[in-house]
Parts: sequence; structure tokens; C-alpha cells
Amino acid sequence: MSYKFSAISLSVVSAILAGNALAADLGPTGSVFEPATIKAGVFEVMPWVGLAVGNNSNTGASNTAATSSTVTSLTPNLVVGLPTQGQMYAARYAGNFTQFAGSTIDNFNDHNLEVFADNKWTTRLSSLVNVNYAKGHDGRNALLFRNQEKWHSSEIKAMGHYGAEGAQGQFELAVGQTAKRYDSNNSGSTQFYDNDRNEVKGTFFYRIAPATQMFVEAGNAKISYKVVRPTPLDSTEQRVMVGAKWEATAKTTGSFKIGSLKKNFDSALRTSLTSTVWDADVTWSPKEYSKFDVSLHQTAREDGSVASSLISQDSDFRWTQDWSGFVSSALSVGDGTDKFQGGARTDKRQTYSLKGMYAFRSWLRAGLEYKNTKRTSTDVLWNYTQAVTMLTLEGSL
Repeated sequence: MSYKFSAISLSVVSAILAGNALAADLGPTGSVFEPATIKAGVFEVMPWVGLAVGNNSNTGASNTAATSSTVTSLTPNLVVGLPTQGQMYAARYAGNFTQFAGSTIDNFNDHNLEVFADNKWTTRLSSLVNVNYAKGHDGRNALLFRNQEKWHSSEIKAMGHYGAEGAQGQFELAVGQTAKRYDSNNSGSTQFYDNDRNEVKGTFFYRIAPATQMFVEAGNAKISYKVVRPTPLDSTEQRVMVGAKWEATAKTTGSFKIGSLKKNFDSALRTSLTSTVWDADVTWSPKEYSKFDVSLHQTAREDGSVASSLISQDSDFRWTQDWSGFVSSALSVGDGTDKFQGGARTDKRQTYSLKGMYAFRSWLRAGLEYKNTKRTSTDVLWNYTQAVTMLTLEGSL
């Protein structure tokens, strides 16, 4: 098997690497925006950049002193690929340089560098190794802090897959390690949130139809904090889930899994947590120019501010449409809830956005986007409403 990169395949790869919305923003068929690929010897290079200018009605997500500001964002991206026989190697850099004219304390420069190796060793055995380094930030009045805090993280993940394509039974084993460290301490307590996460997960797939697989998944994660509190937060998580994934028709693909999560703290002073968790992702394309994506998720997250942990539940809907070879749109609606352990606090989140895009060329497009975000909390000091309007321009060489 050989991999041949193209503008489309590289953009999909880069979206997987960085976990951003690029693939969805390309439109249902990817016909609206296709960053150009440049040959450089045995390498294939795809650079593109985004520029956005607009207004943010509440730069610090504040309940009491909202500050409206003009905002400018520059987002450079670079993907370098090396396709070889039976292998795929790639690296991506993604940056986000954002400035607020009326609130400089909210300015940030984020960076993400990721490399991966996708190897097919035999018709039955393949592997994927992914290494990521990021320098990011938590905005003011985020989930944990009142002030902006900068951090860096490093992550390595490896997955091995055994089973020929189309085989009735297949197995995957995945391991990963993530380390997060805060670089600033404007809130006076970020040292307590530095942590390491080590996890392992195994999944057995069983084909019940030509395009449908059932699976069973079991995983274990160990979370260790670097600074010990009087009541330590170190814990172990176990997950057991069952589910299915399918490509029922050319129009519908999806996956769904549900199961149980148990979180046990090393300290007897912390209360263990047991919860039902689920993940569902379904894509429906009734026409090649129209696509609907639905995502439903419930999982546990680390906290430490007012509780030991929290359960987050999210429901997201997205409709992308190519109206012509030049005009496309994207409508997104999201609803979420964060329940802090022990009833310490509950946050409800609602987000909706609408974006229209016009492609001057396949490698150059402009857009106008409006996004509204609202959080309502049982602790009213964490309530906020934020509206962002942006004029965007994206292009490649």
C-alpha cells in the first residue's frame, strides 16, 4: 500500500493532527477551499494562513466588567509530508497570534507542533505514533482561573492494530502519556494543576455486517499531580465501553459507544466517582454538497478548584453546505453542562455560530462569522455572555 498526498488528503491529515475544525470548514466536498501542495524533492509541503479581524464583546468572559475590543488573529499553518511505500510521515505547525486592541492582558500567542508516523507493516499489522508539543493558554474566567494563565504540554501516543482489512475480528492496543505544566502564575495557584497522565486502552472489533463493526473497549489511566496538596488529587480511572461503528451507506457514517467510568482517588479524603459515559458521532450527507454532523459526549474531566473532578456533557450539531462552487456556509449549535463533584457547582453552556464563505480561488477564500457563547452557573460570579464577529481571509501559496 502506498500513500499519495494531495491538497485534500493533507488538509484532512492536518485536521486530525491539530484537532481543529479545518476539515469541517472545507465544506461537504472540500471543493471550496483547497490549500495548494508544493513539491520539494521527496517532500510535499502545504502552507496556508488565516487572518481574522473583528470584535469581541466580552474579552475576559466577565460577569461584572465586560470589555469590548477589536480583535485581530493571525493563524499560520504548515504541513510537511513524506509519502513512501506503505508508510506515511508528516509534521504540522499551527500558530494562533491574537491581539485585543482594548484589552492587551488578553493577548496570546499559541503554538502547536505535531509529528506522526503511520506504518503498515503487513496486511494484518499496522501502527500509528503521534508526538505533540503545545504552548497554549487558559483565558480569563475559564473553568479554573480568574486570570489568563500560560502553559505548555507534551504528549506521545502509540497505537497498534492487528487484523486484515475486512477481517471479522480485529484488535487495537493504544498507550499514551501527557504532561501539562503551567508557565505563569497570575492566579497564585497554577502549580497545583501541573500533572502527568499515563493511559492504556484495548479494543476488540467484531464485524457483524459488511460495513458495521461492534466493539468492546477497556482502558485504564493514572493521573499524578506534581505538587502534593493536603488532600491529594492523584487518581486512577477505569473505563469499560461497548459500541458500534458503521458506514451504512455512502451517505451515512458514524460511531457510538457507552459504558461506565470509575475514578478512584489515592487519598481516602477524596470521594470516588462512578458515572455513565458515552461518545456518539454521526455524519449524514443527503447530497454531496450538504453535510450534517451530530456529536454527543459525556466524560469525566480533571478539576481541583471547587471539587475533585467534574462530569462534562456536550451535544453539538453542525450543518455545512456548498451553495455553489464559490459560496458555502456553516451553522453550528452546541449545548453543554459541567457538573462539579459533590454538587459544588453546575455550569450550563450554550454556543451557536453562523459562518458564510466565498472562494475567490480554490486556494483563497473570505468569510464572515458570528459566534455567541453563554455560560450560566449556580455560582453567578461565573456567568457570562460573549459575542464575537469576525471577517476572515484564508489563503495558501
